[in-house]
Amino acid sequence: MGKIKALFELTKPRALIVIVFTTCASYLIAVTDSYNLLRLLHTAIGVAIAAGGSLALNQHMERDLDKKMARTANRPIPSGRIKASEAFVFGMVTMVGGYVYLWFLVNPACSLATLACGVSYLYMYTPLKLRSSFSSFVGAIPGGLLPIMGWVAARDRLEAGAWVLFVILFIWQIPHALIISMRFRKDYESVGMRQLPLVSKPSASRKQIVLNILVLVPVSLLPALLNMTELIYPVVALVMGLVLFWQMTRYVMKDNEKNARAAFLTLSIYLPLLLLAMYLDKPA
Repeated sequence: MGKIKALFELTKPRALIVIVFTTCASYLIAVTDSYNLLRLLHTAIGVAIAAGGSLALNQHMERDLDKKMARTANRPIPSGRIKASEAFVFGMVTMVGGYVYLWFLVNPACSLATLACGVSYLYMYTPLKLRSSFSSFVGAIPGGLLPIMGWVAARDRLEAGAWVLFVILFIWQIPHALIISMRFRKDYESVGMRQLPLVSKPSASRKQIVLNILVLVPVSLLPALLNMTELIYPVVALVMGLVLFWQMTRYVMKDNEKNARAAFLTLSIYLPLLLLAMYLDKPA
């Protein structure tokens, strides 16, 4: 049982829930005709398998760094609960298995989009964290691909709506990553990471956070302009965007743990509520 639990932890269950939710929400937003619940279920299962594998491989790649950071030292590999070789095999087999599952039980487009997400996460973002402050922007790419995975699973093709969702997720991810880096600055500095908050003045990261929120608010209204929603969604999106902007401004003006937690929580809640509002206000 201990080994099974360790393998389960390798998949980062909390992150996995966010990934599957975002993909499935995008699927539901994209569907215009009758729902194919079986395809939605296959999408959720395939994405969960593939993403769990890539998250496990991420822990394998960063096992030496995890040993040095207090917040990650108890992960399965650095704590010795599972061998690095076992984690690698588990991650690779699971990730590839997920792509194959999606290819045959959903469609090739979803499989390829999920592959692009996994590859960009593992082989672009992960190594870049130790090399460049640009990593926060590159790391937003795999997150932005989640709604594309859901969209093509539902429609078998890329369309303007998918790219709008990509942009929303891309912009949202940047302040999300910056706040995490700012909160755990000491841990990240101890292993030589190069995210923006670690290599520049705090004011640079604060400005970047506010700038992204200022861009996110009008961009979040684009689904209404593309007739993806009725008139309730843009009102809800605007109100939530203003609340988010207020919370982020409060945080950057007074950077303490209380405000950091509140800002991170607000940002984390904002995305699922935005997608939910988009889904509920779809044209009949």
